[in-house]
Amino acid sequence: MDKFAKTISYIFNGIFISIPIFLVICFIVVENKIEAVGWASLCILFGIIIPYIYIYFLYKKKRISDIHIPKKEDRIKPLIVSFVSHVICFMILYVLKAPPFLKSIFAVGIVSTVIFTIITYFWKISIHTSWITFGVITFIILFGKWMLLLILLIPAIAWARVKTKKHTVIQVVLGAGITTATTVFVYYNYGLINFF
Repeated sequence: MDKFAKTISYIFNGIFISIPIFLVICFIVVENKIEAVGWASLCILFGIIIPYIYIYFLYKKKRISDIHIPKKEDRIKPLIVSFVSHVICFMILYVLKAPPFLKSIFAVGIVSTVIFTIITYFWKISIHTSWITFGVITFIILFGKWMLLLILLIPAIAWARVKTKKHTVIQVVLGAGITTATTVFVYYNYGLINFF
């Protein structure tokens, strides 16, 4: 069971799942598929590759002991780098008049990263459940109610993180809860969600 939990944790690491998420989103919201590849490449570069390169640099320099950054105090700098990278990408998307959905994604990233960075100064919170929650909400908006089945992934990944002793129950719950609130708030303000 422990091995299964570790496998789930690795498969649903934000770095890995974000690439297909960005590709799917871009191919759905951008009509021209060549342009979609371009937008996806831009999003992946600033949303995933740049933050990951920094994390890998810290790991190679032995400033962190694990790529998954288990110590909360080691997460601050990578979160700040992610924030800066997200802001730069948002500005590029704005200047290039990217589809609103893409700008909304990075708006979610900016807001969430600020909140998570502040929390991480005092307490560890689950990035795994945050990423998958964002992905699930995004896919429900893009593809409709039948994607509600993906919600089952959230407790599954939360269980895996608790089982492998990377997080407590409250840490995985708040990771999902805070991301739900920020994602819904930003998507609502971009007109992607209609409550009335």
